[in-house]
Amino acid sequence: MSALRKPAKQLQDQTFRTAVKYGSKKIRTEINSVVLILTMEYSNKTILITGASSGIGAATALELAKYNNRMIITARREDLLKEIADKIVNLGSECLYLVGDATSEAHANKVIVEIIQKYGTIDIAILNIGHGPPSNLLTTSAKAIKFIMEANYHTFVNFYVPILQQMKKQKGKCMIAHMNSQATWFGIPMQGDYTAAKAAARIFVDTARMELQHFGIKHILLQTIHPGFVATKASKSDGIPVPNEISEEETAKYVLKGIKKGMNQNIFPLGTALAAKLGRILPRKLLTKILLSQTPPDY
Repeated sequence: MSALRKPAKQLQDQTFRTAVKYGSKKIRTEINSVVLILTMEYSNKTILITGASSGIGAATALELAKYNNRMIITARREDLLKEIADKIVNLGSECLYLVGDATSEAHANKVIVEIIQKYGTIDIAILNIGHGPPSNLLTTSAKAIKFIMEANYHTFVNFYVPILQQMKKQKGKCMIAHMNSQATWFGIPMQGDYTAAKAAARIFVDTARMELQHFGIKHILLQTIHPGFVATKASKSDGIPVPNEISEEETAKYVLKGIKKGMNQNIFPLGTALAAKLGRILPRKLLTKILLSQTPPDY
């Protein structure tokens, strides 16, 4: 660590310790208090997971497969998707796997039609597709920025619309959960396009949740899932700092816990959740100094 960057790192550590000592109880309460009365069981259900061929999506599918579910998984890579489907069956659940590109609205609509034809309802949909390689907003192209928006926001919308229309016809409790990020709360160097896309999806879900309440639709729960840094294959060599990193399997357990509790926002693990909450209340100048202290000198 250079002499110039060390004071900022020390400031970050000291600020975090202070928050934990004096403010963590209040912040923890706020983090965990966003819970609805509408709890959601995840056994013997019809469950759709997008982006399920690897990473968090695959790990979550395998965890849910232990509970005698009817699993529908979709992604672009057929070989990996079939491997996950075989593992799901071995764990005791039924599995339908559908290969396709989530950037295609037609593919999303086709997936929902096939699920309804086969099972009649969708109880839980975990919309997990995301892509966030390192980027530099001073040098990247408009095409690259728009692709990140498409991969993280448009893919979510493509599935959200037909799923919601189907769930509105159903009577039983059901849930749409979107795999977001703790990077959604503020811009982060190396992740500017990604954080913008995730913020758009978060605000979309927050607004849709209010509209469900406004129109008296009580059986549908909309949830945003905000993991911290997760050790996926895609993130191993991207050069982005990863404090308090957790495994894909740990992440899947947090996801199931959030589903069962019926949270509006499932933010985990506690360490990064506290840091993200703190970042939202710090003066912008101090937050910028902390974030830049963790940013590589060249990327």
